[in-house]
Amino acid sequence: MNKKAIIIGLVLLLGVAAFFGYNQFLGPNAQEGAKEVTIEIIAESQSISESFTFNTDTAFLYDLLVEKQETLKVEFGDGGFVTGLMGYTANAENKEFFSLLINGEFAMTGAKETPVEDGTVYKFELTTW
Repeated sequence: MNKKAIIIGLVLLLGVAAFFGYNQFLGPNAQEGAKEVTIEIIAESQSISESFTFNTDTAFLYDLLVEKQETLKVEFGDGGFVTGLMGYTANAENKEFFSLLINGEFAMTGAKETPVEDGTVYKFELTTW
């Protein structure tokens, strides 16, 4: 019985250490201070093509979207997923969604995990799958 408790304790300790290590060294790092970024919104089927340049000190893209919600008319779904922009809501039944590109490359993270970096272009494009 004692051996089981020690093994369980070690597994839990390793799990906590792995979580801490990921957040400290591998997780997204936010850039501190003032930044100037561009947000582009493209929805060709809706004739939407907008570009905005913002000065911000927010750390993550989600926070910037919330800060500029009135201008961008952003709507969020579960987990902070962007479901609408500029007054248009992506139609899930038609398999539409807003993809996120960072400097022309598809994002590997969502808005909540995407750090805001000075000079970066964040593009939301209405896409189907």
